[in-house]
Amino acid sequence: MINIKPKYLVYILRALPNFFWPLKLIIQKKTLKKVGQNFKFGPNCLFLDHRLIEIGNNVFIGDYSIINTIVPVLIGDNVMFGPEVMLIAGDYNFSIVGKTIKESKEGGKNFQIVIENDVWIGSRAILLKGVKIGEGSVIGAGSVVTKSMPPYAICAGNPCKPIKCRFNADELKSHLCILASKYTFDQIQALYASWNIKIN
Repeated sequence: MINIKPKYLVYILRALPNFFWPLKLIIQKKTLKKVGQNFKFGPNCLFLDHRLIEIGNNVFIGDYSIINTIVPVLIGDNVMFGPEVMLIAGDYNFSIVGKTIKESKEGGKNFQIVIENDVWIGSRAILLKGVKIGEGSVIGAGSVVTKSMPPYAICAGNPCKPIKCRFNADELKSHLCILASKYTFDQIQALYASWNIKIN
């Protein structure tokens, strides 16, 4: 990892036209905290603070996506983002008497974002601080994710909610076994029950 302050990295990347995309790609990859193999992203993506972002293997991030964070963002393997996805993992403390919000940078409630393996996030989805997107989930385009989503769920809306499981019960059990998932069927079923959703 090359340690460059975020504001300087932004200046460097904005100064380089997209004609120098291969150079921008190398700079972006080298400044991230951790990058797996076969990581691809659009030339207009922005990753700040890049020193806090960890990305797994076979990840694709669509063009004009933004990861804006002051806490860790962890992205697993085989994850896909559509274009213009936003991850926002930072907050201001807006309850200090006698200070403007801009002055109150410290003390906000800041929690990391975790995106587990095999997740697909649709175009223009927004993920806010503290959410975990469970393994194998699909987040619909334009969704605003304010709470953690269970594994293998199809999720959508503002606020985003799980709608149903991608598989029926027998298919899910088989899928978990084939992929050697860290989740058991019973664990997933319990997570769905908290949303009043039954896996048929």
